[in-house]
Amino acid sequence: MCANARRQFLSTCHCHYEGEILLSDSHAKPLLGSRVLPAGGRPVLIVWLFGAIVVLLLGLTVYSSQLLSSGHAFIAAESAWSKAQKDAVFYLTRYATDRAEGDFEAYERAMRVIEGDRRARLEFQKGGADMSAVRKGLVEGGVHPTDVDGLVSLYGRLDGFAPMDYVRSLWEKSDFHIDGLKRVARELREDTGADPDRTAGLVRDVHRINTGLKLLADDFAQTLGEIQRAAQSLLTTGILIITAVLLIGAISFSRRFLAQNARLQQTLTESESQLRQLVETAPLPLIIVRASDQKLLYANERAQEQFALDPDRAPTLTLADFYVEPENRAAVAEALSRHGSVRDAEVHLKDASGRQFWLLLSAQPIRFEGMVCLLVALANIDHRKRMQEELRRRALHDPLTGLPNRALFMESLGRAIAQSRRRGSRFSVLFIDLDRFKEVNDTMGHPAGDALLRAVAQRLGTAVRQSDLVARLGGDEFVILVEEHGGPEDVMIVAQKALSLLERPVTIDWREAEISGSIGIASFPEDGADVEELVRNADTAMYQAKERGRNNFQFYSEELNRLSQHRFEQEKRVRGAIVRDEFFLEYQPEFDLASGKVAAVEALLRWRDPVSGVVMPSDFMPLAEESGTVTAIGAWVLHRGLRDLKGWQAAGLDVMLAVNLSARQIQQHDLIDELKGLLAEHGIAGNKLRLEIKELTLMGHSEAVYRTLRDLTAMGVQIAIDNFGSGYSSLGLVRGLPVQVVKIDRSLVSSCPSKRECAAIVHAAASMARVMGIRVVAEGVETEEQRRAVVSLGCDGAQGYLFAPPLDAARVVLLKETTATTTAQAT
Repeated sequence: MCANARRQFLSTCHCHYEGEILLSDSHAKPLLGSRVLPAGGRPVLIVWLFGAIVVLLLGLTVYSSQLLSSGHAFIAAESAWSKAQKDAVFYLTRYATDRAEGDFEAYERAMRVIEGDRRARLEFQKGGADMSAVRKGLVEGGVHPTDVDGLVSLYGRLDGFAPMDYVRSLWEKSDFHIDGLKRVARELREDTGADPDRTAGLVRDVHRINTGLKLLADDFAQTLGEIQRAAQSLLTTGILIITAVLLIGAISFSRRFLAQNARLQQTLTESESQLRQLVETAPLPLIIVRASDQKLLYANERAQEQFALDPDRAPTLTLADFYVEPENRAAVAEALSRHGSVRDAEVHLKDASGRQFWLLLSAQPIRFEGMVCLLVALANIDHRKRMQEELRRRALHDPLTGLPNRALFMESLGRAIAQSRRRGSRFSVLFIDLDRFKEVNDTMGHPAGDALLRAVAQRLGTAVRQSDLVARLGGDEFVILVEEHGGPEDVMIVAQKALSLLERPVTIDWREAEISGSIGIASFPEDGADVEELVRNADTAMYQAKERGRNNFQFYSEELNRLSQHRFEQEKRVRGAIVRDEFFLEYQPEFDLASGKVAAVEALLRWRDPVSGVVMPSDFMPLAEESGTVTAIGAWVLHRGLRDLKGWQAAGLDVMLAVNLSARQIQQHDLIDELKGLLAEHGIAGNKLRLEIKELTLMGHSEAVYRTLRDLTAMGVQIAIDNFGSGYSSLGLVRGLPVQVVKIDRSLVSSCPSKRECAAIVHAAASMARVMGIRVVAEGVETEEQRRAVVSLGCDGAQGYLFAPPLDAARVVLLKETTATTTAQAT
């Protein structure tokens, strides 16, 4: 791993070793316990300090500038007042001499300036001054609008200042002279000029007033100048003093920080050196991976050695590349997702060359190079893990054959019982004892016997599925645990395969040893409810096999064994019946009782067995249901029935085809697609097909069954409940189901004439069905008395030998001109 990445890692974390590596975050205490500020914080603080000084200096400068500007505005206002006073005297004197109206108007303009200043001054001196009136007066007094606010501010700041109070007193004294000037102006305005002496006296008054005002104006101007010079000097001195104090303080503070920073840098350098040494020489492998994709970012020397890492190739790898088992990797990822960290997880890893080992993994989230990462600490437990595995293997496996021993077999058998109880499944135990093994052991020696046992173990392993278990109990006794099989037939296949493998000669030291095996079979749950009982019963069945000549297998129950053999042979014949074309159909007509005409024909399956002759469905369909063959048989019946229906339609017989649907067929996921394909293939409309489902099949129907029936009805296919009355005889069964026909079971029909309760059931069913719009058909009508009974009870249709026996396809077409009456008479 590159040195730069290591330095970044060391500068990011602090760690110590106490059995594992811990990585602190940015808030943890430094290793040596230094209490100085963080290195990154001091430069920022110094910058803020100097920034504050600059802001203060700028504030003082701005303040002084504003103050001086206000002073200049004040002086300008005084100058404007002085000029207005002079203009007023000049124009009033000229008016007294020349009596020119323009001179008097000029005098009045000058007086407006003087009066504006006086109004502003008097308003400002009030307790609650109207500042708008003050501003208006100042503007009329010749003050520029932009200088008004500064002038008002200065006037307020200097309130109570002695020079300013003197200026105000001079200003107030001028009011007396101004009022005198206004008096003279009024008298001159009233004087007609007839008395020259009076006019001359008024002019002298003007000059006297002007002399007084001039003295006040000179004193006013001198005082303002002194105030301005004093304020300027005071501000300059203050700024210099404050600047000096701030700079001295900043320099002192900065020197302290720089000294502390130097000490901290030295401490950090020493800490980094110690950390680098601790991490690089840590006795545990340490790596850092990116949290998002587990890409390898850092590895110490021990980690590089552990995983045989090439420094150039390491950055292209991820932690996931080192896992041996995906399940192990998924478990660690789930723990990280759930808890954010992992502690002491046992992981099976490999290095870059493929060498595998076991490690104890702990992972903690950190920030590294600005990313969210994981610090992974690893401890090698490979030796301990392999010792544990070896001890367990020795404790639970046979040292001679390597097969599981009795202890492991009993443990596995217990788990199989618990699992079967949960799932409702079944399994079987095959107890195998070798025939004539003692002869081989005695004649060829114990080493030959051991070699023979190893060969037997190998052969039995090839006779079973990967999920099954072969174990050696001891001596020449072996057992096979066959889990979740489909029935006795599957177990028989395993037993027969094991027997055929055992009877093959085994070559030992250039000699052939011939043996065979006797197998006893016990199944859960019928042959035992616990481990001991199952093994005991399998052992008992094994002795029965020996008593019957050896080299065979026996089920624990002799009756079950016999039945299983028969069922196995029959199942093979049933599976081949379709291929050999041994199935055929007959059709039972169904007549409408009102019109007497043929309403439908029911397809009846028959099997022409070469061994037993014609076999009825009740004898072979249960076996076909269990073995799964019923699906193929059902498809054959639909195909053949629709083909015959197409032929009848071509011959002019318009009739509905009724086909029985088994429980397995109605649960078939592709039933709808298969049926659509068959209808399209033969060109048959869906409303010409009726599927009949037994009452017991629909008991407690599932949502899947309901969806299938709904889809069938949407295709136009009719649904009938077959053998109604053989179960709970409740029309509540059809509530919510798309059913169009109910067929009364023959057992109820035959009892209607003699048993009132049966007649009552049929009558009630017919009445309720009529209300629900469902057609009721009576099955198995064989006598005229039965026919009259079902007619009186409200049935809509009937079938049975009274009307017609089952017919082959060629004879069905003759029914197009036949009624129930003529058929019954012919029968």
